[in-house]
Amino acid sequence: MRVRTPLLIVVLCCVVAVSMLSGCVMTQPGTPTNTNSVTTAPGSAVTNGSSATTASKAPTTYRVTVGNVTVYAEAADTFAEREMGLMNRTYLNEDAGMLFIFPTQQQQSFWMKNMRIPLDIVFITADKHVLEIYASVPPCTGDPCTLYTSSAPIQYVLEVNSGFCARNGIVSGDPVVIAAGS
Repeated sequence: MRVRTPLLIVVLCCVVAVSMLSGCVMTQPGTPTNTNSVTTAPGSAVTNGSSATTASKAPTTYRVTVGNVTVYAEAADTFAEREMGLMNRTYLNEDAGMLFIFPTQQQQSFWMKNMRIPLDIVFITADKHVLEIYASVPPCTGDPCTLYTSSAPIQYVLEVNSGFCARNGIVSGDPVVIAAGS
């Protein structure tokens, strides 16, 4: 019995820890997948510094041009990064965002669990056009959180400040250019 009790405690602790990691991206069908990396370069996202001590890779930055406006976006191209997303961020520079890059084109769902700021969610097709925009999506304040699902398969999602798309005239069908670098 002594051997089973510590094992049961370890399993229970793992279950609790995993249940607390839910992010804001869900692959259809699937489980939550979102990111939270810290970038300090000009034009990058600004955070409350909660993940500054993580031993993960340095965030990759992309210049994402939608229509005539450019966003400097942190990449969320791994499962762990997509799972964390912009969770717990308290601020995002006006020209900053996060670019979620999926390995395959498919329908995606996002939610705003553990978010602190409202966002515009821009679904982008594999051929790099805006499919649709969920504008001014508020943080989730209770369970269950609302899902924001693409109406067709996509390969990218750009999250930017709430109202960014309206202020910059970004609409469905706009071309998108994704270039590496800051």
